[in-house]
Amino acid sequence: MAHHFTSTCAYFTAARYMRSVEQLADRIYAPTGMKPAYAYIMLALEDQHPQTIKALSTHLGYERSSISRMVKTLANRQLVTLTAQGRATSIDLTAASADFLRTANDCLTAFSDATDDLLGDTKAPMTALLTENNQKLREGLQ
Repeated sequence: MAHHFTSTCAYFTAARYMRSVEQLADRIYAPTGMKPAYAYIMLALEDQHPQTIKALSTHLGYERSSISRMVKTLANRQLVTLTAQGRATSIDLTAASADFLRTANDCLTAFSDATDDLLGDTKAPMTALLTENNQKLREGLQ
């Protein structure tokens, strides 16, 4: 029996794509000295701060435990402050985050340019479909 999962399975094709895009992102975000996820957390905080761990995890689609672990790393590098607010933890940017954010924004632009060049006209509809389908999957998992 011939299996066609390499071109028809939503899980396999998405995971294969993610491995490729992660290699590209790792290369482009290397100037931050951290994995791309840390830059995206910082960029989300730049857009709106302070935020709670719960709000940030919902916004970015990470598990709360993952966000908690990553923001502790950012706090250890003095890029964010963590403040307990009852059962919630608030995350805010520090003055020292300015240099990191300049680099992260440069990397975001470089990543966008690289994916525009590599994916061309298919990038915008693909990211729109990924966003839409992710929402459907998240709703189905509730």
